[in-house]
Amino acid sequence: MKRKPYLLMAAMGLAAACAAPNLGADSARARLGEALHSQKMLVPERPPVIAAILPEDVALAQLTAARIDAERLYRNPLSQWAGVDALPFLTSTDAGRRFLAATPPRALARGAPEESCPALAMASGASGEAAIGRATVVAAALSQCLAQLPPDSAICGCRVVALDSIVTVPRDQIVYATGTSARLRAAALGIDLLLVAEDGPDGETLLRDLSGPVAWLTRGVDNAVTLRLAGGGRVFEGSSIPVGYRRGRLAERIYATDAAGVRMSLLIGFGPDELAQSAGAWLAWPQGG
Repeated sequence: MKRKPYLLMAAMGLAAACAAPNLGADSARARLGEALHSQKMLVPERPPVIAAILPEDVALAQLTAARIDAERLYRNPLSQWAGVDALPFLTSTDAGRRFLAATPPRALARGAPEESCPALAMASGASGEAAIGRATVVAAALSQCLAQLPPDSAICGCRVVALDSIVTVPRDQIVYATGTSARLRAAALGIDLLLVAEDGPDGETLLRDLSGPVAWLTRGVDNAVTLRLAGGGRVFEGSSIPVGYRRGRLAERIYATDAAGVRMSLLIGFGPDELAQSAGAWLAWPQGG
């Protein structure tokens, strides 16, 4: 099923920020000011579903968004207001922080199902554009998100995860894992390791085992990556293929080579069971690579 980006005219006065899937999120890299940390979001017991699978679905999502009443949602005894620090997907991703920094109307949309649909986009009303409403920013966020999805994917859509001051997905879908599993293989060097990947304060990702650092991963533009091995500083250059989100963090396949043409494969963001089973097949170099 071929997708066509659903375009909104710039003349509508939108200030929209589109987050490529290779976020490289780390809360320490772009710390929120105290005023932003003090924000609270309503976490409904039954969050409304604002989603689109195809561009034609965006209009219905706009109607759903326009009808949401935060006061009515809060009447449910299991709904609650939560500080944004308790919602780490918002504070630990670039798009989430932009969402928090924006004034309503604002919307944050993510690929759905998140495990296999790597897309994330944020839109907000431009400063001084009081006429820009909630429905308009929802359309912008969903449209940008849909445009990021694989063009031939028949299973992916996008869902708004946060709207104004309302979380619109279950609370367990707004988590973010700062540390995750990784699998590194460079057969020519005798390397085949199960590691822990941790975000660093400077945007680097540290790959380590029980004995200490094994490598450092740095992200560039357009999914470019650089991996530097500990103990000798051997450097690999390559690219990342985003797969989807696990516990709020992007899971990705990374393939790179060093100056001598030695190949390295890295899987990052997958759970240990997934690495041991289906995801392990992705360690093999892609055909034609």
